[in-house]
Amino acid sequence: MHVLISPDKFKGSLSASQVCEALEKGIKKRRPKTIFTRMPLADGGEGTLEVIQQLHGGTWITVDTFDPLMRPIQADYLYLADQKTAYIEMARASGLALLNDKERNPLKTSTFGTGILIADALHRGASQIILTIGGSATNDAGIGMAAALGWKFLDAKGLELAPTGENLIQIASISSVELGPCAFTVVTDVANPLAGPTGAAYVFAAQKGASATVIKQLDKGLNNIASFFGSLATEAGAGAAGGLGAGALYFFKAKIVPGSSWVMDKVHFNRALLKADFIITGEGKIDSSTWDGKVVSEVVKRCDKVFKQTILVSGTFESSANFPLFLDENDVITISSRAANSIDSLAHAAELLEQIGEEIALKYLN
Repeated sequence: MHVLISPDKFKGSLSASQVCEALEKGIKKRRPKTIFTRMPLADGGEGTLEVIQQLHGGTWITVDTFDPLMRPIQADYLYLADQKTAYIEMARASGLALLNDKERNPLKTSTFGTGILIADALHRGASQIILTIGGSATNDAGIGMAAALGWKFLDAKGLELAPTGENLIQIASISSVELGPCAFTVVTDVANPLAGPTGAAYVFAAQKGASATVIKQLDKGLNNIASFFGSLATEAGAGAAGGLGAGALYFFKAKIVPGSSWVMDKVHFNRALLKADFIITGEGKIDSSTWDGKVVSEVVKRCDKVFKQTILVSGTFESSANFPLFLDENDVITISSRAANSIDSLAHAAELLEQIGEEIALKYLN
């Protein structure tokens, strides 16, 4: 029996690789002759670079840069010198995880630090930059990122503005620069436009610390910068990472690709799928949002196309109207159903997944 294990991370407890390891360990206890392919996945957010490095190699480059509040930090990115390709995860310099709860304020945060990483990659001779943009602390439409590379944002009096979310509304003109030849790709699992009721501020700014009043202010700013971006502001993914998607389209002429599908193609998932008898996938929480293009939904979709059975594993599971009709909700195996409480689920996730691996072996792998 050949089993392909392809989960996303279990946020807050285990990386995708650790999930693979725990499940394989449990299955081996009961079915020691099973053949495994471990293929940890990601959706363009946290963990994406590690997934890429496992298959394609590369060197971690550490850079002196700035966090979302412009405090000096060090952040790294993955560089494949032979391909002249840099993989940059914006969250490492501009992510929400870099701030505590009291510091979160998308009026004040900036993607400037991400721009420093991009500048370093260009200086090294990168001809291709892959920018993954999940987990941002920002709502600046990428003007911080652009400012780090030389763009200037001026108010009605011609004075230069600090590249933060609160200053988007004041931008009256943009002084642009020309970059050398480099192809940019933005990887995201977000399809929202830049502004409006389904845009960056209204959908995502609250989790970054914005009040209802601040959200309205930010959206006005996004609408202002949208007047410069034109039709790019309405493209799918323009609202990702506080509008960084739109900024990348405008400043870098980037293309935006859906995260889960892009990662799966990059690691040759379909090739591994065809060799497998069973596929195990999962994430920390399976709910209605899972089926909007996240890793689990993409795995399930590809498995269904070639009539392969998928087993779903998660930390918790919430039934939803979006659950695929061809799957049985009873086949979703959760850590929470085997743990005493949520604290126990997080603290002992690996052990409980190992137990789940044993159960899968006994129930499915006969």
